[in-house]
Amino acid sequence: MIPLLLLSSSLSFAAKEGSLKDLDKHAGFRGLKFGSKCEEVEGFKGNKEALKAAGKLRTDKEPFMGLLQYRNPDDTLEIGETPLLDVSYTCYRDQLMRVEMLAWGDRAVEELRFTFTTAFGPAPTADPDAGSWMWQGSKMLLTLHHEAATDAVRATFTSLEAVEQKRKDDDAARRSAVQDL
Repeated sequence: MIPLLLLSSSLSFAAKEGSLKDLDKHAGFRGLKFGSKCEEVEGFKGNKEALKAAGKLRTDKEPFMGLLQYRNPDDTLEIGETPLLDVSYTCYRDQLMRVEMLAWGDRAVEELRFTFTTAFGPAPTADPDAGSWMWQGSKMLLTLHHEAATDAVRATFTSLEAVEQKRKDDDAARRSAVQDL
């Protein structure tokens, strides 16, 4: 029997199964809300060269249009009793956009799937044969993928609003490039 696991110490669940509305309400990870300013998060460490380059590209008129990835060396590398190999944070326009967790093996995928199902209900999109589950709310997307060939397990929380903003900005940049011809 798999023990009840929690996503964070600040989040607890009733005995009943959660729903996709809970995913949208949660909209964060370990106390960080999606949209939080990444440079203000204590402990975040990024690729120093990428951060320097991003700083040079920033101006008041044209904010940096790229993605930066951070890690927090103080992160607890587990969810409940599920050990994690890594937790990484992706920021767009200096706002938290995505959190990715990496784990290993069949036990980890089953425990994470149980945790996410308890928190957010059954995955509306699931292909267990392909090792893939997806919970999509109106604001948040959660994916769980188990790659059988490598036994790697990835769980990713993503802000759909941030993804849409990135798409709009990328489209505008492409249109601008065409106009520059």
